[in-house]
Amino acid sequence: MWNYLALGLGMIIGSFLNVVIYRLPKEGLSVVNPPYSVCPSCGYKIKWYDNVPILSYILLAGRCRNCKTRISLRYPFVEVCCAAGFFINAVLSENFLEFTALSVILSCSLIIAFIDAKYMLIPDVTLILTAAASVTLWITRGMAVQGLVAAAIVFSLLSLVSFLFKGGMGSGDIILLTSLAPSLGILGSLYTIAGSSILALLVLIIFFRNKLKLGTKIPFGVFIAPVGYVFVLTVKYLPGV
Repeated sequence: MWNYLALGLGMIIGSFLNVVIYRLPKEGLSVVNPPYSVCPSCGYKIKWYDNVPILSYILLAGRCRNCKTRISLRYPFVEVCCAAGFFINAVLSENFLEFTALSVILSCSLIIAFIDAKYMLIPDVTLILTAAASVTLWITRGMAVQGLVAAAIVFSLLSLVSFLFKGGMGSGDIILLTSLAPSLGILGSLYTIAGSSILALLVLIIFFRNKLKLGTKIPFGVFIAPVGYVFVLTVKYLPGV
């Protein structure tokens, strides 16, 4: 029963995350004010029955009720990912605190991925929340010393790489990986760095190989965030960790 409640909660949180993704990077916009959603194209105040996660998108055929502008696929995508993630978190968590921490990391990962993709920016609040949730997981999973060692190693090595290669990795990316390290441990952190790099390489080769130029900046947080969440979720099941 709890697993399905988590699924429904994930849909609701996913709807709120869409508001955060749209408003947080824009100056002068508050995440909570106005307390209702509006169409980005025409400013139409969205009624509650048009704001039901996933279902409203389907019933509206993916268009604004007022101006008929197409609604971005990001909205149902985030809601589906969040709902599925909350369900999986509930299934794999041993207690409510672990579920909460995993769900915070998932939520921050979705926010980071979409904002970094568009604005090349990782909001500070998402890094703070990720770090807090990661430390919470470190505590609930036994406070292994290697978690703190991993954080120190990740921060030191990535800072060195950034210095040697003139900003080869952004400070936000470094802090994000460092924030995840306590809950990942040393091997989990290595898996995350390797997995993020491989995913980034595949995406760039498949979709952007003819568009990239030497020196083009890559929003690496787009890849770190989802891969990091997956390994934080599964690290206790990985061999050697």
